[in-house]
Amino acid sequence: MDEKALTLQQVAERLQLSYGTVFAMRHQIGFRLPGSRVWRVWPTQLAEFSKKRNNLTRLSLRVGGENECPSAKMQVPVSGGLISARKASRELDALLAQPTAKRRRSTTTA
Repeated sequence: MDEKALTLQQVAERLQLSYGTVFAMRHQIGFRLPGSRVWRVWPTQLAEFSKKRNNLTRLSLRVGGENECPSAKMQVPVSGGLISARKASRELDALLAQPTAKRRRSTTTA
């Protein structure tokens, strides 16, 4: 094995990430030297970690078949069933309005 282990700072520069981000991932990508607090990362481990991966579950949902996405079966609502933005705004204002029928109670007297 001729490869030289990298420091976390070197890994951060290679991945164009902040040192804090790499430090937070140190347990997944690196190892600690015995008897010290120094962390190192093997370049092959770094290449494996940064390799692009496909989300197989999502891919199967896009393709169709028996694992088809449930939202693909939904029907689009008819425009008559939708509430206009103006009507929704009025309903929300009515719900949030302060009731003014009674006089406010004084909180300064007992």
